[in-house]
Amino acid sequence: MSIPEAGKQIATPPPRPRQRTGGLLLATVLVGVATGVGGFVLGQRTAPHSPFDPLWLRAYLNRPLDTSAPGDGFWITGYYVDYDADSLESVRLNAPHMDQVVIFGYGFDWEGNAVGKDPELIRGVTGQQKRVLLFGNFSDAGFDPDLAHRILTDPRVQERAISAMLAEADRLGVAGIQIDFENIPAEDREAYTEFLRRLKGRLEPLGLTLSVAAAAKTSDTTTGWGGATDYEAVGQIVDQFYIMAYDEHWIGGEPGPVASLGWVERVVRYAVGVMPSQKIVLGVPLYGYEWSLDPEMGTETNAAYGPGRMAQRAADFGGEVQWDPVVGENKVVFESDEGPRIAWFPDERSLDAKLRLAYQYNLKGIAVWRLGLEPEEWWPRLGAFRLNPEK
Repeated sequence: MSIPEAGKQIATPPPRPRQRTGGLLLATVLVGVATGVGGFVLGQRTAPHSPFDPLWLRAYLNRPLDTSAPGDGFWITGYYVDYDADSLESVRLNAPHMDQVVIFGYGFDWEGNAVGKDPELIRGVTGQQKRVLLFGNFSDAGFDPDLAHRILTDPRVQERAISAMLAEADRLGVAGIQIDFENIPAEDREAYTEFLRRLKGRLEPLGLTLSVAAAAKTSDTTTGWGGATDYEAVGQIVDQFYIMAYDEHWIGGEPGPVASLGWVERVVRYAVGVMPSQKIVLGVPLYGYEWSLDPEMGTETNAAYGPGRMAQRAADFGGEVQWDPVVGENKVVFESDEGPRIAWFPDERSLDAKLRLAYQYNLKGIAVWRLGLEPEEWWPRLGAFRLNPEK
């Protein structure tokens, strides 16, 4: 079909109803095909999204929204998860305030192959220079010590795991890889350190960074959830050392602060004593825990919520929220439909205290777990602190 000359009128007969209906049907089919192809290109074959999901379409049509590089000063990092649409929306809105976006997360099968949902959708909201791809020892049982042992001690499986990580990093286009191995058997402490050293040797020639997510410790313990992480040895190998300074009290234990200021400072003081402070990124929780006070309920109804949801629950059930300035968190006791409850959770004052603590000890920055839980009004403070932490 040629384009008519300017100013020349062309008589066109009005379409018959059948033609109009056919045209609409054809257009609908083409839109469906186009969005289906787009979904395949974006990696949605393993993580289906509705082709008419506004967030999905916005991320695709506007990519990339943030192409800025990480800053040279105080870092703000966020963990993105693919199972919450709010997490993707948080990256889309706030990526310019972040220096790294850690993509959670791939696991491995028993042969060392990478498994997990394809995270390619994140390419629509932030650039390669900020993306970090996380790999953990995940299985249906959670952080699996047997899987960690197999990867760390079987040379064939370990080589396949390293090759899988490099392949995914190249395919997705990332700045680095983060290892989140937890609940590692104590006897694999040296094997874990050696695994990281070997992985660093493979990443460095490719211009990729290596970071770890490590359980919080206040001394060089060799047992327990994070006992196999040798802070001093690992701190010499990696580019960034992310400390998960939360779950001081956890959902399956006794009630208490999730990350009290005193405990977090003890964690930081130990870490800066054994590695360069500028390698350390302090993990900050964007959630609180709620426990049942009924002994007969056990832990079945214990739950985790973001700060906004937690405050709303307290208000809905008539609980009086009390700020503890020493701990740096809120506490509330209330009567719910499930019986008496107690909750500890952070607010913007908690965030501010952790920011100042990290800056006081000359850390590289903070990392928030996780994106999508935080109130949107927290981001102006995070962005301002990132640009001028002394203010």
